[in-house]
Amino acid sequence: MSGFAHAVAFLTRLPMPRRWLLGDHRTSPMWYPVVGALLGLLLVCFDWLVARWFPQMVRAVLDVGCLVYLTGGLHLDGLMDTADGFGANRDPERTRQIMKDPRVGAMGVLAGVLALLLKTATLYYLLQYHVWNGAFAWASSVMLARFAAVVAIFVFPYAQAQGLGSGLKESLTLRRMNAASFFTILPLIWWWEWEGVVLLGIVCVLTWYLGKTAVRRLGGCTGDIYGALIEGAEIAALLFFTLGVKLA
Repeated sequence: MSGFAHAVAFLTRLPMPRRWLLGDHRTSPMWYPVVGALLGLLLVCFDWLVARWFPQMVRAVLDVGCLVYLTGGLHLDGLMDTADGFGANRDPERTRQIMKDPRVGAMGVLAGVLALLLKTATLYYLLQYHVWNGAFAWASSVMLARFAAVVAIFVFPYAQAQGLGSGLKESLTLRRMNAASFFTILPLIWWWEWEGVVLLGIVCVLTWYLGKTAVRRLGGCTGDIYGALIEGAEIAALLFFTLGVKLA
């Protein structure tokens, strides 16, 4: 329970009882997909509430805003920092300094705005369908994106010898990685069937590409990289669903 509570506290703004947070936080990555599914369920409920009151475009903006609020903009911040760092095209040390800078540069702003626009536009399209299919496509993208971060933690080195990320990687054993995979793949295939397998493959390719880029540019992944990956995986999944897969 401690690992799940730490995952919820880290990835969301949802309150957790203090006594649940006394255990080891390093076991939390195993629960990231479950937290993603929880976020997805909350988003489905929120969408159901606003669907009866607002037109579709406003509804899509509110849905995106709800996810940003529930996550505290954590992953969006990682995306913008990564865009600033990689966009500067500097050496690894300077790139890390740029990514740690609390100020947001032009590349970060552009990446953040584009991400929000893509999410809003794809949701606007998806939610024209039956509320459950469109909303569950939204929820599936959120769950799968958190699993992508777990894959990156497991496969790629952490850029710093010491730090939160290194401890998470050391504690993410094969058994825990298999558990995270089970939590993700089973509902994905159950709901979307073979299309879910294709989507999983697309997200894994995206994870591999961004992870390899991070290793080449920084020597490994960082928290900002994981955030950028989550944002990118959400958008990739939403774009995939706009192709009409299982929605019509």
